[in-house]
Amino acid sequence: MAEREGERIYVRTEAGGLELLTEKRFESEGTLQKLLADYPELLEGTQINPKNPRRWILITREQGIAVTGDAADRWSLDVLVIDQDATPTLVEVKLGSNSDVRRKVVGQMLDYAAHAHNLNVDDLRKTFDAQSGAEQRMDALLKDKETDPDTFWGDVAENLKDRNIRLLFVADAIPDELTHIVEFLNEQMGRIEVLAVEVKRFEGNLPQTFMPRVIGQPDGSQAGSASGGKPRQKLTLKAFMNQIGDATVQDAATRLLNASSECGARLTWGTSSVSIRMRCSTWAKRNTPTSVCWIFLPGSSGPVPTNGTAFTFGTGDMHANNIPDSVRAALEQWTGQLGQLGEAGVMEDISTGPYHTWTVSYEDAAQHIDTLEGYLRDVLTKLKNL
Repeated sequence: MAEREGERIYVRTEAGGLELLTEKRFESEGTLQKLLADYPELLEGTQINPKNPRRWILITREQGIAVTGDAADRWSLDVLVIDQDATPTLVEVKLGSNSDVRRKVVGQMLDYAAHAHNLNVDDLRKTFDAQSGAEQRMDALLKDKETDPDTFWGDVAENLKDRNIRLLFVADAIPDELTHIVEFLNEQMGRIEVLAVEVKRFEGNLPQTFMPRVIGQPDGSQAGSASGGKPRQKLTLKAFMNQIGDATVQDAATRLLNASSECGARLTWGTSSVSIRMRCSTWAKRNTPTSVCWIFLPGSSGPVPTNGTAFTFGTGDMHANNIPDSVRAALEQWTGQLGQLGEAGVMEDISTGPYHTWTVSYEDAAQHIDTLEGYLRDVLTKLKNL
């Protein structure tokens, strides 16, 4: 949207007259940043999602982000908040008068997004819990959720690992260049929601007045429209089964999910897949359980390698920092079994980066479900007992 100078608002007074409020730009980015930290509701959760308005808890200002989990902080995020669905929301603040708001801020935010998974959730929780009134704010955040704080923070950790985050560019004037970039990113970045929030300040004889406006929905409309924000409905078992394939494939998926539940694994439902994870007591300091299997809907993708329509088995934790030797040994045996299936032509090795993963088509998974279920039960049992 084009910058609009000198906007004014008229407020009717009790005496029947009109009080003129004139737009007043913020003195500094620090002033706007502090305002958002003090009043995160200005991020306009209702405009972001009218059907399910976002509520926030503030974690901190100037949140450090490192290149790797054990490195010193390299960047400093202006404001970090989290919504009631445990979605970490990264907020970068600029003034409309700052030329960086047009393009440079985008590069900054992408750096933060690419490395946000290095945030230590235990540290984030301690930072929040140390605030005055933290317990009351958490209760208000989770007032209509069937979850407790421990589960909530576990979900935060999983969302960070899965790159299920939100990026908010905030300024007192959002230029057209940034609007177009935000719309493009929001269309292309899958599970990462990207929006801009314009916060204008008006002053007169009355106290200060603020007018926030969310910008950058993929269809070019304002977020306050009836269509709401970017849909991010997590799957349910029923919805998943309805989309995954025919009865044979559904049976194979059901056997894997039932076996996982019987072993005590955690099933984590995303927007396009379900992951199977197990927590290890010997790795108690780890924020998230170890993932060993992902079942994707047809044509979907995510941070875990997949060829679109497949069961994917493996791990992304083989070379994680501070992994106990016993956990690494269990994962090495697991990936060794998968590798043998790959050599036999049952699976395809699609390992890349930190992921040691093999994929098998729906049809081949159904054909070899006895073997796959046995291997999955074996690794889950080993991880549970470590």
